[in-house]
Amino acid sequence: MKKVVFICNGNILRSQIAKALYNKLAKDGSIAYSYGTRVGAKGTQGILISSVKGMNVTINELLKQGIDISNERCDELKEEYLKNVDKIVVMADKEYIPLWLNNYKYEYWEIINPDYIDSKIASDVIESIKEKVLKLIE
Repeated sequence: MKKVVFICNGNILRSQIAKALYNKLAKDGSIAYSYGTRVGAKGTQGILISSVKGMNVTINELLKQGIDISNERCDELKEEYLKNVDKIVVMADKEYIPLWLNNYKYEYWEIINPDYIDSKIASDVIESIKEKVLKLIE
């Protein structure tokens, strides 16, 4: 089974969206996980992303595509999570990529990390990630 890891800053938005889309769209038995590089710094380890202010907009946009991420929790990236991984995709802002991650081969996706999110922004972020996920699955 192929294992894919998506990484962003807080494991609240971009990596959660990518994981959910990948797990819905990949039909080869592979599975995706998501983590954040700043979860501990933000004090959000283990919290439900549905409890994060403003996430209800993104959750609702994904529900339109039949994807429910409301019960996902934030998780800090640890090096041990990268064992036996086939693909690593990083969307974290470059200043928040830990130096040790350079010991691994990863693909970098330039996806905006919006300060404010409304339906249009959520939809744009989801579609940007979906395009890249579809190419990755190919």
